[in-house]
Amino acid sequence: MSAGTLSGLQQAAPPSGLPGHPAPADGITGLCEQFADVCRSAADALEIAAALEFDGLNDQAVKAKYGYADVFDLAEELHRRVPLDPAEPPAEPDPWRLGPGRPTLHGLLYSLPALFFPAAAGLLSGPASITVLLVSMLVSWSASQGLAYLGYVRLGRGDDAATKRTLRYGFAVAALGVAVALAVAGLVTGARTTALVFGLGQGLYLLGATVLMVLRAERLLLLVLAPGCLAGAGFLALGRPAGLAAAVGWVLVVTPLLGTALAFRLTRGGGGRPFVRTELAAAVPSAVFGLLAAALIAFPVVPSWGAGPGGVNTGALLAAVPLSLSMGAAEWTLFWYRRRSRRLLRSTGRLRVFGRRVRLVLLAALTQYLVATVLLIAAATALAWTSGLAGPDRGTAGQIGAYLALGGAMFLALLLQTMGSRIVPPAACAAAFAVELACRGFGVRAQLAAMAGLLLFLCVYALAVLGKASRHF
Repeated sequence: MSAGTLSGLQQAAPPSGLPGHPAPADGITGLCEQFADVCRSAADALEIAAALEFDGLNDQAVKAKYGYADVFDLAEELHRRVPLDPAEPPAEPDPWRLGPGRPTLHGLLYSLPALFFPAAAGLLSGPASITVLLVSMLVSWSASQGLAYLGYVRLGRGDDAATKRTLRYGFAVAALGVAVALAVAGLVTGARTTALVFGLGQGLYLLGATVLMVLRAERLLLLVLAPGCLAGAGFLALGRPAGLAAAVGWVLVVTPLLGTALAFRLTRGGGGRPFVRTELAAAVPSAVFGLLAAALIAFPVVPSWGAGPGGVNTGALLAAVPLSLSMGAAEWTLFWYRRRSRRLLRSTGRLRVFGRRVRLVLLAALTQYLVATVLLIAAATALAWTSGLAGPDRGTAGQIGAYLALGGAMFLALLLQTMGSRIVPPAACAAAFAVELACRGFGVRAQLAAMAGLLLFLCVYALAVLGKASRHF
């Protein structure tokens, strides 16, 4: 029935003012215009009745002014007259939009500490020192991943005070754990005091950096790293003169001390319970993943493992810094994938079509990350060869390939963890490390096979799991 027909029928109706009879059309027409937005989007007349009452029209006013028995009768009339045409809801802000600035900054923060190790090489010679550094790396990476999980869980609840308290207590407990682990390692290996101090500083920096990054204070980390990076870069540029080694070592100490001071400064004023047992249990997969990631990255550069007795693994050294830088590219690509999958979820009406398209997006994201990592490794290799720091050899290509596969596997593991799959990635990494350790006698071939297998498994698993729409809500 058209609007003109309704208007004609309304004009032929009995005069208003009598109980139960509607008023002339012009009054209703005005209401239709006034409440047009509500009427067009209303699922039923009850929504319109609620809007009328909210506007001050009760049953008595409706009966006196418009001639309807009550608000609900008037709402029914408005619902009949105004065609249903619900407006599209306003677009929600995209939580996965990320510019290049933050990932680039994170990539620098992940790689700049690499300047510390060549500068402190004179203080870290010998198998005992390498063992101490390895213990520090394994314990602090594991603790920092667990601490980051706890911090982000509290931060996601909007409880800033509890977040600060959790990070503050978590930092203290984790730092104590690193110190105890290094003390035991020092007693067992007889490592020099300088190596123990450097290992403790490495652990404190990683934990402090975790606190600052959870609190979105990444730029302060540049200030924390500045003294050590400048001293290390200058020391290397001067050809590592022996007379400056001790002075540079003291300057390197400034970084962990600054990181610790800022971590405690920014977490002041926190309240609430620092930990809950269920949260601690939920943080275990993240801590285990951090432990395994550190083990997989460190494996090729440990003399008794991947490099051989007294050997230097050139391929691992050429790939280590670019792999750290690539974590910035991994972060940007992860956000890119989440943004694209979110758009697909909103625009695709069939689950099968969504699954096929989102798998293609996943493959595109993995390809983007691998291409970025290849370019970074190529740039580092060219720089090392032209400057004479390293030269090509037969094992370098295989080692770089193994690190490239490891980087792709880490990217997929991190993506799966952000999408709720927190058990399978650490389990796969543990299996790959066990294979690598058991077959270390085969050299680079074993490492390349283990990392390629890890990448393939996580890729197949991610394609199967992340093709489900339920994972993207």
